[in-house]
Amino acid sequence: AYMIFGDEPLQSAECSDLIRAAARADGTSERLIFEVEAKFDWQQLQSRANEMSLFAEHRLIEIRLAGRKPDKVGSEILHSLFSRDDTPDIFLLTADRLDKNAQKSKWFKALDKIGVTVQVRQIALSELDRWIIKRATDLGMRLTAPAAEFLAVRSEGNLLAAAQELEKLSLMVEQGEVDIGVALSAIVDSARFNVFDLIDITLSGEGAKAVRVLRGLREEGTEAVVIGWALNRELRNLSYMAVDMADGKPVQSVLDAHNVWSSRAKVVKKVLASISLEQMTKMFRDSIQLDRIVKGTLAGNGWDELEWLCLELARKV
Repeated sequence: AYMIFGDEPLQSAECSDLIRAAARADGTSERLIFEVEAKFDWQQLQSRANEMSLFAEHRLIEIRLAGRKPDKVGSEILHSLFSRDDTPDIFLLTADRLDKNAQKSKWFKALDKIGVTVQVRQIALSELDRWIIKRATDLGMRLTAPAAEFLAVRSEGNLLAAAQELEKLSLMVEQGEVDIGVALSAIVDSARFNVFDLIDITLSGEGAKAVRVLRGLREEGTEAVVIGWALNRELRNLSYMAVDMADGKPVQSVLDAHNVWSSRAKVVKKVLASISLEQMTKMFRDSIQLDRIVKGTLAGNGWDELEWLCLELARKV
């Protein structure tokens, strides 16, 4: 018997798929599925589970609790099913979160004694980049760290959304290294406007044009969270370069150390010469607050804040 529970649907689904595949490989050809809903008939489950199959030596019996807990009758029936040692059938239970009381119940302990229990949890945002890189590798892609960070931000910690983005990306690009430019162009499909264009126009000091591009991106459906992430990333990198410059390092060595493309070198040099370390640090902090606003964890209008930050950055260049 197997019990998979937790609040992360992708891992739950993939664990269940592995168990089904193993059952098929072991010769299981019959599968019964019970969706536990309001007024679920637990007696019917017990009756079907106690029946001998006419078509297979053993069956896979799936019991999907979703967000429900077994009532008193259901708990007793599950306990009796998992206390038997003479059944050839395989049980697969899936559930959302189970609190400590449910995990201390007789039926849960009986299942845990004879089978396997797996709790799936949300992956911390700090670990999501590595998960994305590994999954991309499984799909035949080598994702760079910035590209993985972009996907993590775009999916907002949702593994299912991240997996879907990677599947889409794998169909749109050839196998090999996928950097941030490839990821942005493949996933954020903007025919007229581009997030990178917005950054470069802003850094060139063209505030009015930057606002027009920003509004165009909004009209074309680009998420505010993606633009906020791009601005935050750019200001973070500029802040690190400003620190190096303040330490007396030559400008070219700073650009080389931070992998600034030659096509952007002129713009970045002008920004570093125009904006002080103190000002750069303040705007980087502003971008962190903006990131919280566009993600909905802080009150405010994300698009208005994006316009303000673009104008503020362009004005200082």
